[in-house]
Amino acid sequence: MDLEIFECISEVLDEYESKKDIYKLIAEEVKDFFEKNVFSESKHELSLIYRVKSAASIREKMIRNNYDIQKNEAEKILARMQDIIGLRIECKFIEEEKYAYALLRQLFSKTEDQAYYYMSSMPRIRLKLSEKQPQLQKNGFEIYKIDGYFMMGKESVAFELQIKALVNSFWSEIEHRVVYKNRDYMLSDNFVADLFTSIKESLNTLDSQLYLLYRRFRQEGDEVQDEALVERQRERSVEIFIANMVYKTFDRWILEQLGFSVDFKASCDAIIRYFMEREHANEMEDYGRMMMRIFNRLDCAEEHLQLTEQITFTRKMEYLDAFTQRLGSLIEEMINKNFRWHLYFAILFAMEEKPKEQVLEEFVVFFRNAILENRMLAALDTLGEGARRQIFDDLLDTIAGVLYRERKIEFLCADGMRRIHKGLNHLLPTLRNDLSHGVSWERQKAQYIERFASEIGF
Repeated sequence: MDLEIFECISEVLDEYESKKDIYKLIAEEVKDFFEKNVFSESKHELSLIYRVKSAASIREKMIRNNYDIQKNEAEKILARMQDIIGLRIECKFIEEEKYAYALLRQLFSKTEDQAYYYMSSMPRIRLKLSEKQPQLQKNGFEIYKIDGYFMMGKESVAFELQIKALVNSFWSEIEHRVVYKNRDYMLSDNFVADLFTSIKESLNTLDSQLYLLYRRFRQEGDEVQDEALVERQRERSVEIFIANMVYKTFDRWILEQLGFSVDFKASCDAIIRYFMEREHANEMEDYGRMMMRIFNRLDCAEEHLQLTEQITFTRKMEYLDAFTQRLGSLIEEMINKNFRWHLYFAILFAMEEKPKEQVLEEFVVFFRNAILENRMLAALDTLGEGARRQIFDDLLDTIAGVLYRERKIEFLCADGMRRIHKGLNHLLPTLRNDLSHGVSWERQKAQYIERFASEIGF
């Protein structure tokens, strides 16, 4: 026989299932009203998203929070749950959270009880604006969290409205999924607590810096370009933060294993950039997903980290073409001869769940494709496929030759890729112009290659 509490919970969940569609309709109506009547009054770009709590989350909440559950009170229990409907106003920056709250205070000016306020055009939506905002959470950080309810005749349905900048939405998702939903990470662990505090402080600093950039560019008037730049800066800042997290973790392990440390920040940055581009991360949600994956992988990476032992492969590599063959062979040669090469791939292999052979094969293909994504290569599209392919192969062969000659791990980091693309950007417009005037690639190839090789070398 089930415990009485679980019978009561079943009653609550049955009641929830009968009203789930109503909750969604209410959330949609609130969202539509805010978009048409609230955000239209804003000088900043605001948006509203919502979620309706799942049955599993309701069950967990009742047990976790030790609800006093009685039979035949399912409707009352649901009414007490303020966050069955969760609404979130999203803005770009933390500074705009304060503005969004002030906008609500300005527009929701009518009240009958000095606690809940509404707009005269929609008295069914009421917000509790009598409480001090922002509120202080258990983790010590501030949040704009407003209780509200939607009137349906004599009944009312409660909801919770939060105001969050993109960086705070990102942070909350990480904290909720990595800590709240993961028993392996407990905030009583000082290392984890300190790490998360450091993460939040870093994100706040990045948000502040980006906001200053944003305001400066808006003042210059190029709003479209500005928004794209700020978004890319935000994404890049998150990448840097994740790379720093990985760097600090591996640096501690290296110090424990070797007794000394080296500067390998550029390698960590390149590896994180590789993960992001390989997984096509291009929105904050993607970055949150990737961060969780990396964080989880760090938990077991130490046991796979080979710092003092040679990295060996169990089978012969299968490379895509001549370029990946040369690059792969260089890596295989250098991986146990040069510590910086060894460390780069020791970290990469430790962070992956695949066999080392597959990781290396995929990495060299990615590196090749990153080169061929240079936009200036489109300048050669007017050539025949055979001629175009020959030039591509010769340029890739030149790059491989420079890598073999200099054998610097920097080529696999951001600075090396920048040099390669800068060299292509200088060469290709001139090459296109020369070829269009009858110059032969085969006859002048040696001169073009010499110039290109000198530009991309360190």
